[in-house]
Amino acid sequence: MLRVNYFRKTGQLLIVTLFITGVFNPCLSQSPNYEAAGWNTWFLDNPDQITIPPPPIVSQLKIELQAIKQRVAKLDKKQVAEIKYWNAGAPAHRWNQIAPKLISYDRFDIIARTPTAWMNLAIYDATVLAWRAKVKYKTKRPHDMDPSIKTAIDAPATYSYPCEHTVTAAAAATVLAYFFPEKGDSILQLAHAASQSRINAGLQFQSDADAGWKLGEAVAKQIIEKAKKDGATMDWKGPVNKDPKKWTGSFPMGITLPLMKPLVLNSADQFRPVAPPDFEADMNELKKFKRNFSSNSLAYYWANNGGYDYWSDLAAKKMFENRVDDAPSVARIYAVLHIAYHDVVIAIFDAKYTYWGIRPDQYDSTYKALIQTPPFPGYPSGHAAGSSTTATVLEYFFPADAKEFRKLAKDCADSRFFAGIHFRTDNEVGTAMGKELGQYIAERLMKK
Repeated sequence: MLRVNYFRKTGQLLIVTLFITGVFNPCLSQSPNYEAAGWNTWFLDNPDQITIPPPPIVSQLKIELQAIKQRVAKLDKKQVAEIKYWNAGAPAHRWNQIAPKLISYDRFDIIARTPTAWMNLAIYDATVLAWRAKVKYKTKRPHDMDPSIKTAIDAPATYSYPCEHTVTAAAAATVLAYFFPEKGDSILQLAHAASQSRINAGLQFQSDADAGWKLGEAVAKQIIEKAKKDGATMDWKGPVNKDPKKWTGSFPMGITLPLMKPLVLNSADQFRPVAPPDFEADMNELKKFKRNFSSNSLAYYWANNGGYDYWSDLAAKKMFENRVDDAPSVARIYAVLHIAYHDVVIAIFDAKYTYWGIRPDQYDSTYKALIQTPPFPGYPSGHAAGSSTTATVLEYFFPADAKEFRKLAKDCADSRFFAGIHFRTDNEVGTAMGKELGQYIAERLMKK
């Protein structure tokens, strides 16, 4: 007993020591990654036209230094909490936690447009431009110019101008306010709080924040103009299936998705699979399958966790585990992941409404699924394709964890068979389609 208690106390002491010394602070080891200044932006037509003025001269910065000292000296508990909240990792992390919470699942028209793809696209392009400005101006941070300033948290190793947290906040909030106008004021207030937290912490000049906001907002406005032309408002003018051997329904959800414009794919049908077979053998297999606690658990779990927010959270976990902590690299991983999800949704619904693949409970009306069958065709499986796509993207960036990603994608796909809402063929075709699509998007974006 003495030995067990000893190790328990020693472990607690070690954890406390690590926390105090900053090992658990993801920003402590943040690398500058100035190579990102040479990266290409992805979706800006004229990135060179988005400019910010040079930073203020030294005499003006000295005036700002006095204001920073006063703010740091008067920090209250609420401000300290805000500083720590927005400092949790690279700037893009918090916005990828906030964005999914804005989405209401009764607004399929918004979900289908994948707002997080546009948000992360704006964050990435804005961050690249911010890094170009940092390298160009090489502005020291406030505490480097005046060592008497004691920052509230550890300072990043990057140059000060412009403020990367403000760049990210402005880009993210401006895009999100476009998609969620009824929440726009609150979103922008959050963004300004994120920006001011860096000044309150003694890490940035007000001029850093002002320039960062201008840059992030300008990028976001260009991205929004492209989002307005994504085809989401187009009407379906094709036929609606009446063949009882295929899927039928009064309200075919997502039928206009194939009309939307992909971000990277050449067209919605670029990875369209071959037509499905007759599902007689699949139906017999499904009817013979004996559900158990394990299969039911997977079915219920993935029914609630198959969306992009699950895979985005997993990406964040892997970035923290692997110490991927510089703003450009983090922004790039989030952008590739969410862009891939955006395009696979379009591609999968193109296939669904090309073939109108029948669902098990329509193929055999006596069959009872474990969960509610979605109101759109089955072939190929969206969960299988989506999880395979995102798992493939994560494998691209974190190859050492490939086995884990593939296992999760397989569980997600299998869960739809276990739930009785998909045939195995739906899953197998969706998985293959997603893997090919995910690899294509990751490679194409990374070569831009």
